[in-house]
Amino acid sequence: MRPHRTHTHPDQPEDLQRASAPASERTTEDLHVCPYCAGAFVYPLDWSEEGPWHWRIVLRCPDCERVGTGVFPQAIVERFDNELERASGELLTDLRRLTHANMAEEIQFFVKALDADVVVPSDF
Repeated sequence: MRPHRTHTHPDQPEDLQRASAPASERTTEDLHVCPYCAGAFVYPLDWSEEGPWHWRIVLRCPDCERVGTGVFPQAIVERFDNELERASGELLTDLRRLTHANMAEEIQFFVKALDADVVVPSDF
């Protein structure tokens, strides 16, 4: 059995609690949102099973550097996992777009260099 702590909501990491906000303002389904700074990029550093229907997760907010550990029910963890997958997909899409834009810029620069005859065989 987990020790009871009066300063934290039972389904939120103890270090990631927003002490000034009532529990009703924060849903446990928003594990990806930091309760201190409202940053939407909280991610797991580690997680492990804590019984058949709960998970112990160490969470980190990259915006305010807070780290905390909490035990969460399976349904909340599945929702968090779905959000992580969605966000990862967005990051990959952005990375592909940025990579394509950078390559296009490099190609244009190289073509201009070829047109200006500033690229010679000894450059390779």
